[in-house]
Amino acid sequence: MSAFTDAIETVATALENNSKKFEELDSVAGDGDLGITAGNIAKGLRSGAAGATGDLKADLMLIGREIAKFAPSTFGTLFATGFIRASAAVTDGDALKNTQISVTAAYDGIAARGKAALGERTLLDALHPASVALNSATDLQAGLNAAGIAARAGATATAAMAPKHGRAGWIGERAQGNEDAGATVVAVVFEALAK
Repeated sequence: MSAFTDAIETVATALENNSKKFEELDSVAGDGDLGITAGNIAKGLRSGAAGATGDLKADLMLIGREIAKFAPSTFGTLFATGFIRASAAVTDGDALKNTQISVTAAYDGIAARGKAALGERTLLDALHPASVALNSATDLQAGLNAAGIAARAGATATAAMAPKHGRAGWIGERAQGNEDAGATVVAVVFEALAK
């Protein structure tokens, strides 16, 4: 396995290991199925990684398509969009540069697809600080470590935000005081990559 497919497996395992937590958070403000979705995303990640060729553009696109196939929910589609947008953005640069480019492109793509902005209690509130931390790094592992810390802080901050999207937007105040489930997924992903 390559460093890339190792990282994909690490993320898939983290998603499965935290599915109960995602389910609990999602049942406060959503429909409670994010744990199942996270498991399906993990299947898509593994399916895409199994077909990886070492061509980063092609591999990211394949993983995005596999996630879309295995997890056709709203969150799964947004997660897939991140990989597909990253695929379009990567270059022949080094691992750090491509990781920085990928995460920035994923953020932009998810924001556009979800029609969401920072401060609206979504996964973007963890993904943006992770991207900023990563873009400040000069070393990949240090960048991932900083991104993990920043994503967790971003997810924690969502507990004080008023939701504006999806089911959480309908119930409003009931969601406050609890972290956004999608932002927590992003924090778990970056914390897994930091290890």
